[in-house]
Amino acid sequence: MKISVAEAASRLEARGCLVRYPAKYSENLIASARKYLGRDLPHDLEEFYRERIHRIGEFTLAELSDFEKLMDAQAAPVLDDGCGSLFGLDLAAGDATPAVYFFDHEDEFSRPLWAAGSSLGSFMLLAADHDKAYAEDWPERWQLSIDPDIDKCPRAPAIWNTSY
Repeated sequence: MKISVAEAASRLEARGCLVRYPAKYSENLIASARKYLGRDLPHDLEEFYRERIHRIGEFTLAELSDFEKLMDAQAAPVLDDGCGSLFGLDLAAGDATPAVYFFDHEDEFSRPLWAAGSSLGSFMLLAADHDKAYAEDWPERWQLSIDPDIDKCPRAPAIWNTSY
């Protein structure tokens, strides 16, 4: 079940979980990201920038300089977790819908540690509930109710299948 970035943004904005940056920055951000990658952006990432996502819950938009941190891991930074680690969109997905993965700064961003969403739209919904799920001690695998494909991401397992 793939949810679009625009649909996820609309749902999150209605819930008060999303903060947008000013529209005037969108085209510059897209152009700068293309320059870092040296190619067109994956559709979902360009849509994410066009939706002007600045913050989802406690997670903020990753800096453009974060592209360098994830280049060797074949990912594009999406959100910063506030502790130095990043959520990145898979650039190695080919024609498949790119998943979002968690990259730990303590691992020097070398590889994705766990799947954070089977698509960028699904990840956005999961990110909005992350802190609440932790604070309220939601049951293990709660993510499956929002993103039933999260345990099928090819580059890293779902968090409950890791030692993280």
